[in-house]
Amino acid sequence: MKKILVVGIFLSSLLLLQACNFPLFKGSSFDDEVATQAALAFTQTAQQNLILLPTNTLSSSTPQVTLTHTSTNDNPKAQLGSAIWQDALTSGNSFGIGNDITQVEGTNASVWIEDGSFNMYRSSASGGYIWYCAYPNIADFYLEGKFETQNCNGADLYGLTFRKPDFGDKTGYYFLVTCDGKFNLMRWTNNDSTLLGDWTTNDNLTQGPAAVNTLGVWAEGSTIKLYINDRLAAEFTDDSNLKSGYFGLVSNPLQTAGMTIKLDEIAYYNLP
Repeated sequence: MKKILVVGIFLSSLLLLQACNFPLFKGSSFDDEVATQAALAFTQTAQQNLILLPTNTLSSSTPQVTLTHTSTNDNPKAQLGSAIWQDALTSGNSFGIGNDITQVEGTNASVWIEDGSFNMYRSSASGGYIWYCAYPNIADFYLEGKFETQNCNGADLYGLTFRKPDFGDKTGYYFLVTCDGKFNLMRWTNNDSTLLGDWTTNDNLTQGPAAVNTLGVWAEGSTIKLYINDRLAAEFTDDSNLKSGYFGLVSNPLQTAGMTIKLDEIAYYNLP
């Protein structure tokens, strides 16, 4: 088994990042690619400051966001055909994990594959953002993941991360939703963090501790569209250097110990 050491770097003077060892696995479907996982934990004070940042804090560019009124004709898959890559998560090959429960070193997260789901359990609240990425590195795409939650309440967060240039670095975009029905898009780079919009309630989000939601991201150049249960929720224009990268799931239990998210399936599509 190979191992890679991911060394924490400072987001700001408030952030305390932890160095962690992460195992690497190789499966027959990888075509000489290696899947791995990455995790980030930081202090509660810094975490709260990040979540409460106003739009465009510490950002060198000005993102634009348009909130949309949904309709029954929003489903992006209607024009995309078959998925280029998809994983029903009957195994953990794409993410480099197995059926056994694995504690993510240096964090409060445990992960495993069971009954066709990627499970991420968080033993305590305010444990910071933890993410896992699959191996494909993609640029322009439609990405979609189906999530189930257990013991998820209020401001607890989960969602998709994408365009991450490195498995173990915080840099990338994060499509985040809360268990009380809000969503936002966050961008992290080496030097700054930015919430690209306001936390906004969306009626299409199923709320509560046992919710099921399908989250989608249409990324095309500087345009990023967010979809919730096949309905367009918002469109962002963000002219950053994040043009391609890896993707995966992310969670952050801001208030509930024992939060679990289950990723039941994930896929991406080429754009027309």
